[in-house]
Amino acid sequence: MAMVIGLFLGGVPVSRADENHPTKDEVVAFVKEGLDYAKKNGKEAFLKEIMNDKGIFKRKELYFYAYDFQGVSLSHGAKPNLVGKNLIDLTDIKGLKLIQALRDAANAGGGWVEYYWQNPMTNKVQKKLGYAVKLDDTCWFGSGTYLDE
Repeated sequence: MAMVIGLFLGGVPVSRADENHPTKDEVVAFVKEGLDYAKKNGKEAFLKEIMNDKGIFKRKELYFYAYDFQGVSLSHGAKPNLVGKNLIDLTDIKGLKLIQALRDAANAGGGWVEYYWQNPMTNKVQKKLGYAVKLDDTCWFGSGTYLDE
């Protein structure tokens, strides 16, 4: 079953059969880059850039998703059709309410959640390790890495 990992150095080991997936450190650096961009350019510019197909926040499997604290999708780099939808009760194939889990990790100061999501590179539902942080008092965002099973 999927679980919230939290902010600690241990967590879920991310083993790699190959080097096609970002590491946990690369995901954290990517999220920090997003925070820096939002601080410099503003939240609205950041949310718009997430959706830019040729933008700076689309890097193979790496992309951002952003939600308000009620679960409404504000921006999504892989599934723009989700924007505007309330996904607070969305569950993955193992029954995890993943938006709630990611929101809770963000509210706890940032953290990791393991869940299942469709990989935009393969179009297959795969295990993913997502990292979420608060953007401000109105929303949170995250990114992640897909795991080989």
